[in-house]
Amino acid sequence: MKIKIGGDRFLIFEGGGDFPPLPDGFSGWIAVSPKRPNRLNYYNYLGKPVPFCGNATRALAFYLLGGGGGEVDIEASGEKRVVVRGDFVGIDLRVGLDLRGEYSVVRMEGVEHVVLPVSGISDVNLREVYNGFVRGGLEFHVNVYEPVGEGILVRTWEYGYPEEAEGCATGSLSAACDHLLRNSLRETRVKVRSGDVGWVHGDGERCWLWNRVEVLP
Repeated sequence: MKIKIGGDRFLIFEGGGDFPPLPDGFSGWIAVSPKRPNRLNYYNYLGKPVPFCGNATRALAFYLLGGGGGEVDIEASGEKRVVVRGDFVGIDLRVGLDLRGEYSVVRMEGVEHVVLPVSGISDVNLREVYNGFVRGGLEFHVNVYEPVGEGILVRTWEYGYPEEAEGCATGSLSAACDHLLRNSLRETRVKVRSGDVGWVHGDGERCWLWNRVEVLP
């Protein structure tokens, strides 16, 4: 099955053995184990295993629930609760946010982000921003965001990747949590580089991210 969610595209298959060819533009493979189907076995397009990816976790949950509604816990750097409501999939994550003046560090179980609010997001050289934090010794994903209307635009550079991400669930959630905390809000819309739109709501310590899921031909 091919699934698109939050700017990512995944190829999901069952069993071991050789991986099927990955279509162009896909983020990676999700291998479903017959013995432990609720465990996330995600390999990015570089062929590297990734213990936790918010979009891959939600894609696996949607697959396991047969595209119907329901709730399931996925093992991905700890248990992650995922809820499916029709075409929308949400993930519940505990967030630790440390404001450091112009930027913040956001920690979730299995992933860490540096978040920086900016103006003129399309003009930001995200590669250079990412490289600057890496040279400073921070091995984190890096996000920039800009408030626009009732939501925010988000860009993400994931640690260890050669290119900017089209979308990142934890990046969207991290940027949204920074925005909510700085502006005393409870919810916001989030738009990523691919154009996909999500919604985040929470209290700054525990947040939900929702996106529409699409099954691809």
